[in-house]
Amino acid sequence: MSNKVTIPLTMYGVAEVLKWCIDRNNGRVPGVDTEGFKKMQALLAEKPTSNDYLALDQFWKKQIALELTEDEVSTIDRCLYDIPNFDNEPLPQIRHKFWPQAAGVASH
Repeated sequence: MSNKVTIPLTMYGVAEVLKWCIDRNNGRVPGVDTEGFKKMQALLAEKPTSNDYLALDQFWKKQIALELTEDEVSTIDRCLYDIPNFDNEPLPQIRHKFWPQAAGVASH
């Protein structure tokens, strides 16, 4: 079993990861049906149903520490790099704002 990596992410970051890895994926990158992805989907399901701006704002900015396997991290890296390139689109903002730069790099 691969090592676990803890990645700090906001709920907005989780939504972006799921958008690129599941909604936009169309089966092009395998491995998005793992426990880590299911955990992210469950977290996103907790989104407030009201249209209260303050509650929604707090939800999207909430910081969480996701524990993912190294395989899941490399799958997310592939989703965030490969899928926009398949569709000839710019890389998503999450690459610069939310997703840790060193996530895809093996630790020294």
